[in-house]
Amino acid sequence: MLADPSPCRIGARMTLPTDEKRDLLTVVATMRAKPGKEQELRELLESLIPPTRAEADCVAYALHQGTQDPAVFVFYELWTDQAALDAHLGTPHLQAALPRIPELLDGDLVITPLQRVA
Repeated sequence: MLADPSPCRIGARMTLPTDEKRDLLTVVATMRAKPGKEQELRELLESLIPPTRAEADCVAYALHQGTQDPAVFVFYELWTDQAALDAHLGTPHLQAALPRIPELLDGDLVITPLQRVA
């Protein structure tokens, strides 16, 4: 059972796409840590959260870890548009982290851009 069953307590900036915000770009980034690297990957990914949430066009940036498989990590992201995501991909904090990610992953980082349809 959740400690706090009230709606959406992820953070002050967390926003869900509503009918007024259907044009937001949703991104799901999925990855699996190498055996024994789960904590190291989690710490690296968590370090990206504060500077990313501070980006002007970041609407939501939430990290999830698998409950049945703790090696699985998923970022759920909302951006104002593709240009905002492109700007994020060039930020110093992300560029500094990217070289470390392959050594921590078992397989590929899968980035899936999505558009809300309903």
